[in-house]
Amino acid sequence: MFDGLATNFEKRSNEAELMDGSDYSLDELVENLADLRRVNRFLGGQHALTRHLYPMIESLGNRQVRLLDIGTGSADIPAKIVDWARARGLRIDFVVIDLNEIAAREALKQTEGYPEIKVVRADALSLPFDDCSFDFVLASMFLHHFENPQAAKLIRSFARVARVALIVNDLRRHPIAYYAIKLLAQLFTRNRLVRNDAAVSVLRGFTEIDIEDIAKSSQTKLQIFRHFPYRFILIGQQNL
Repeated sequence: MFDGLATNFEKRSNEAELMDGSDYSLDELVENLADLRRVNRFLGGQHALTRHLYPMIESLGNRQVRLLDIGTGSADIPAKIVDWARARGLRIDFVVIDLNEIAAREALKQTEGYPEIKVVRADALSLPFDDCSFDFVLASMFLHHFENPQAAKLIRSFARVARVALIVNDLRRHPIAYYAIKLLAQLFTRNRLVRNDAAVSVLRGFTEIDIEDIAKSSQTKLQIFRHFPYRFILIGQQNL
């Protein structure tokens, strides 16, 4: 269970996650998405992002707000944001995208009853949207799937379509985070993808130095916020 004690945490890993390939069954990926919903709910992913997003939405007043969620998985975070907006009488128009066909179908299933959310299959590296077509562009647990040059390209494209801000929610690379998630995955799921990818995703996560490199390459100013446990929120605010 605690193999890899000599793991190098200095540099980002380029090991691919299993879910980024195709060697899995439909049931495995659907179960993996369910586990990711639990991770977002119980390990701080939802709260870290919305803590920054909600005040920004409220600052816009009572007008309709357009949001884009990239690499949405099963769209659990957009659904929670819509729930919050409904409770406050705020109008939300959400487009959520995922390139994976199974994930897009699961997002459709999970967002039944949410007419505010439109699910689109699209490639994040070639966003099919006009400049400034959304107020906010969100990406949770997505950026770490890409090497730094591609991550910089993504940040540039997020900034292009965002009118107010881009908000990225991702992992901080740290030994404690690695061994903790490795143990939790063994204890709480039997899913082969989660057991492998949970630890790999931490090794593919970021340090402040990585983020500074990506920000410089993307020519985008990013504010960096740390959140418990071992999360980064990156915010690129646009000039209004």
